[in-house]
Amino acid sequence: MEVYFLKRAIADQLRETEFWRDQDPELPAEFLKELEKAVQNITLAPNGFAWASEPHGLRRYYEKRFHTHILYQYMPEKDRVRIVRIYNARMNPVRFIPSL
Repeated sequence: MEVYFLKRAIADQLRETEFWRDQDPELPAEFLKELEKAVQNITLAPNGFAWASEPHGLRRYYEKRFHTHILYQYMPEKDRVRIVRIYNARMNPVRFIPSL
């Protein structure tokens, strides 16, 4: 299965990495490992997670250790997962969903 990140998701990933670096210099590497595991879990069951916005075809995966939501779209006809946004659960999700 192909996985790709939109530019906004890459920017989100960088923002989160910097946030965790400010907390502890070792945390960014751990955050990226958890993110990689989360994306792998998404590819194993792309229809298995809650809808974030059904009209937009967005699902949400919740990564527990760093409290990270990953918004993604699964396109079964292309066997592709598109990572749309990445944000901390403490952030207001309304900022992210309408910006599609």
